[in-house]
Amino acid sequence: MNYNNIEKGFTLVEVLVVILLLGVLMGMAVPRFSGVREQARVAAMKMNLHNVQIFIELFHQEFGYYAEDFYEDGYGCVFPGGEYDVKIGKLPTNPWTGKEMDPDEFNPQDYDDITDISNTSENGPNDIYGYDPGNIVYSVWDPPGSTYPTNYGLVGIDHSGASIRDFDAEGNAVIFVLHN
Repeated sequence: MNYNNIEKGFTLVEVLVVILLLGVLMGMAVPRFSGVREQARVAAMKMNLHNVQIFIELFHQEFGYYAEDFYEDGYGCVFPGGEYDVKIGKLPTNPWTGKEMDPDEFNPQDYDDITDISNTSENGPNDIYGYDPGNIVYSVWDPPGSTYPTNYGLVGIDHSGASIRDFDAEGNAVIFVLHN
């Protein structure tokens, strides 16, 4: 037998088998990558919430109260590059859109009663749905007779419009990052 005249290469069947195997492997890998991306966005949102909490505390240290409206009462001044009553500083980047948050995306909510803050059941008054992904909802509560609010809450909104929440040791939902 003379092997010099045989052409070297893959047959059509061999190529199709390799393409089929690569397709199966890609089909198994792609869903895992999309979940990782969503987890990264949620982690970025939690970091945004933490940063906003730090800036709210800075505002409280400087001015002695928690403002009732995030935008109108000047919290924007404590973000990097901001000036009180003059300029809003650099706000966090929305992890779903990639754009810097607009001050109007900090949605203030009013709570009249301490039970509104403490009720963390899934369908309770703190269960917030319907906002755009990446928004931060800010709210305050001032006890009767107090001049300024003494509690505030922050919640981030995920891709489906539901609140990003953590769970305590008993498995109960904890929606707000609260300060008392």
